[in-house]
Amino acid sequence: MRFSTLLALAASVAAVSASPSPAPGSALVARSGDGFTEIAKRSGCGSSGPLGTGHFVWFIDVSCTPGAQKTCQATDATGCLPGNPDKIGSMEVDDPNDTFQIAKKSNTNTVTFICPSGGQVRCQANFNDNDDGPGYSLRVF
Repeated sequence: MRFSTLLALAASVAAVSASPSPAPGSALVARSGDGFTEIAKRSGCGSSGPLGTGHFVWFIDVSCTPGAQKTCQATDATGCLPGNPDKIGSMEVDDPNDTFQIAKKSNTNTVTFICPSGGQVRCQANFNDNDDGPGYSLRVF
């Protein structure tokens, strides 16, 4: 009886250990502009958020198919509807290391882009106030 209990426990631990956790930089984690604050929450419709307070800049790093046309969007806190553009200074798409800009648009909640050859981008919202984040989530589709 004890042997079968131990065997079942070992099998449970192995199954949990084999479950992958979100990779750093995945769309499951929104980060503040300084990179020190992470929000590992999932809103609806494939969005990350709601975002936190105390930062003007929030971003997500995501994978995409090179050459595909994609959209970087700041949604409302639910993650499904476009967010209020009045509180957003700009939306931008950069490479994940933030060394070159792929697309940028001011006073909007959405910017379209072509996925670069590296297949990775940073979708970033630059807010007008450092406490606007909780009303928004981020997504790439």
